[in-house]
Amino acid sequence: MKRIVALSLVLFTASIHAEIVVPAKYLDPANGYDIKQTPQRLSQENPFIVEMAYSAGGNEHRENWHTKCGYETNYTTGFDEIICDTRQNNLMILTHGDFKKSVVFMDAFQGADRFKTKVNLKLDGGNVMAGIPADLLGDNQTDIILRKLEGGKELIYTWKKANGQFEKVKIDLYGLKESLEFVDALKTANR
Repeated sequence: MKRIVALSLVLFTASIHAEIVVPAKYLDPANGYDIKQTPQRLSQENPFIVEMAYSAGGNEHRENWHTKCGYETNYTTGFDEIICDTRQNNLMILTHGDFKKSVVFMDAFQGADRFKTKVNLKLDGGNVMAGIPADLLGDNQTDIILRKLEGGKELIYTWKKANGQFEKVKIDLYGLKESLEFVDALKTANR
């Protein structure tokens, strides 16, 4: 019985049968995944979330990627679906119930003009990709940029602040691919 619980990590509430199953591959900390569950109120029927931190192996100190997944009620259908937020510093990737992903550069996506803000991306010292929206919302451009980020090592992005000065942020991309694979596996296991 203990093996079954250890292999599937089923989360229960006291009186409501709400569960999130974590695939067994992600339960071994030796693989770099640190998984825990916490009670929160994202949904009235399903009050737990799964939190995961991924640490890339090796001797170098790297920033961890942090993921939170929980049920949220879809305002169009009324059904609960798992929504995940994967982030490092202020780069956030949201995975929606339909597996579509959005990328939000949180520090650039602020203020009255946040929907007009553009960021400039430089991946692994390559060419600059200029004029990218600070909120990429689940379209073809988002998919293309995510594929590049998943295969990259370092992202530097800039944007122009209200005072006309540029702000620059550096993101360590090691572990992003593994974190997004965890999200897709978790969502698939809980369909």
